[in-house]
Amino acid sequence: MSGTAFELYVYGTVRRRYPAFDGWEIIEQCPLPDGSRVDFYVVRRSGGRVTQAVVVEAKDKEVLVPDDVAQIILYKELTGAQETIIYIANDCHIPPSVQAYARQAWVTINRTQWRR
Repeated sequence: MSGTAFELYVYGTVRRRYPAFDGWEIIEQCPLPDGSRVDFYVVRRSGGRVTQAVVVEAKDKEVLVPDDVAQIILYKELTGAQETIIYIANDCHIPPSVQAYARQAWVTINRTQWRR
């Protein structure tokens, strides 16, 4: 597994939420058609076809900005995922306008215990 220390931390959280014994596969740093990479592309397959998909981003930064939300919305469009989640560090600030943008776009923001 590669990635930053925060991504490694988030991986454990994602794995607990989407366990392998329930058929979930986690693809880290998954390349997308536009050349970008989503931190975690979480899929469940049936007959080799993806039946459920989630895109997950790990953001260890001081302030979550509108571009962070726009990025995961693009990843959702590129992958056809049904769910989007941004995990943030405990001390990350979310401006009300960013919170509203995420809520409107059905993007879940989960605060972790990282740096609590």
